[in-house]
Amino acid sequence: MPIARIGDLNIHYDTCGEGEPLLLIMGYRGSGLMWGEALITLLSRSFQVIYFDNRGTGLSDKPDTLYTIPIMADDAAGLLRHLGICQAYVFGVSMGGMIAQELVLRQPQMVRRLVLGCTSCGGPQASLASPEVLTKLIHPPDMSLEEAVRRQWTVMFSPKFLETQQDFLDMLTQRALLHPAPPYTSLRHLMALQRFNTYGRLGMITTPTLVITGADDVIVPPANSLLLATRIHGASVEILTNTGHGFFWEVPGDVAALLHKFCHAV
Repeated sequence: MPIARIGDLNIHYDTCGEGEPLLLIMGYRGSGLMWGEALITLLSRSFQVIYFDNRGTGLSDKPDTLYTIPIMADDAAGLLRHLGICQAYVFGVSMGGMIAQELVLRQPQMVRRLVLGCTSCGGPQASLASPEVLTKLIHPPDMSLEEAVRRQWTVMFSPKFLETQQDFLDMLTQRALLHPAPPYTSLRHLMALQRFNTYGRLGMITTPTLVITGADDVIVPPANSLLLATRIHGASVEILTNTGHGFFWEVPGDVAALLHKFCHAV
């Protein structure tokens, strides 16, 4: 159970595979465990995969203090320094993609290539989910944690995946229940999301960038990915058909192939 001391915080992390380092950054309330074995196994064939629990999640410390996306980007940079890694490929999804944006803006020399999944630039230019969708992501006080977790899957995945992959959803639910984030983490993460805005700084990113999204994403609509790709010079975009916000769970083979091709491009 590796632990990195980053400032005054203990960050839990894990690594898998050999090769050039690839840092994975998970999203809202999710621990590194939520990446799932399929994608980690596929990526570890080409990379040294590094994944961790953001502050407030998993086995990392959970201070009930101010969280911001830049603070969490500094956590990620601190983890790379702890591991003696000067430069890594970086793949962040959802809130993790926002952390990845701040990481490359704050520490551009540390990011060899950037992959942004199902994320946005925040601020008034971002395309928002509908109130009905956002409601499914909030844990009502009169609902059990398991019920709340299962309810969020209804907007996380494409309809076909929901119909055919019940065993996977059961497994993912159990992982989400293993080390659940405390209620205040949800609030701290939400406050960090509300403050986040890179729209006016995206033109400063010169790192080669790939943007990926699911065509059926209702949490972070694909328009956000198109905006990122337009604002980041030279960025390319991949929209995966018949997948939702959890595209990296739905089609891990396609995602691994995209990362391999992009990161190893000449």
